[in-house]
Amino acid sequence: MKSDLYRLATVKDVKTDTTSIIKVFSDMAEGRVKSDIRLLNYYQEVPVTYPSTIKSVDTDSVELSVHEHQAILMKHDNSTLVTSSHFHKEYGVHCYAAYVSVAKKIVILHNFSYAQIRAARREAVRVSVKDNISATFSYDNILIEGKMLDISGTGISILSFEVPATETDQPGLLTFTLMGTLLTVHGAFVRAIANGVDGQICIFKTKLDRAGDNVVGKFVYQRQIEIIQELKDGLIEE
Repeated sequence: MKSDLYRLATVKDVKTDTTSIIKVFSDMAEGRVKSDIRLLNYYQEVPVTYPSTIKSVDTDSVELSVHEHQAILMKHDNSTLVTSSHFHKEYGVHCYAAYVSVAKKIVILHNFSYAQIRAARREAVRVSVKDNISATFSYDNILIEGKMLDISGTGISILSFEVPATETDQPGLLTFTLMGTLLTVHGAFVRAIANGVDGQICIFKTKLDRAGDNVVGKFVYQRQIEIIQELKDGLIEE
């Protein structure tokens, strides 16, 4: 969900913000400040981020030399997030891609806005779950059952069709099988998000023991490798 990744922000007004963002790119291109920009996209919850080199700066656009993986994702998303220590305070920048060439590893960005990059504050890398893995959360005599959507070392979300009223931070036990290992871990209910006719997405915090942390860590690493391989194989078509 894009709202989980970033929130657009206005510091003064659209025109003034755009001018200040372009000035940062210009200052880096001219060597007045150190160039430290990185581009950030997400694919199946995995962050894909690489440094980028400024080729040219126009009044309302910036041409960059980028990593092939980043170009593929920008072709898919038609946008990217940019981070730099020179942007206003704690903000990054959201922008759209006016032009992307995966073969040339060149992009032209425009339509810049400040953005609070929420996903960058995540405590751990979160990956989507490709297989149909069931998970349950239980406390007292209450049971929330569903299909696992994503997982990290600190949390899990499941899609459930029946969600009883549950208080935020309600502790309980999460049970699921990962990489052939049945895990029962301590967790807490965070919130439920309506997902249209498909039920509700329930988000939980987890507290893993050493064995659980080892299994989840291996699963997350394996999914990262699979997802990056998909990018390398060009499954996102130009």
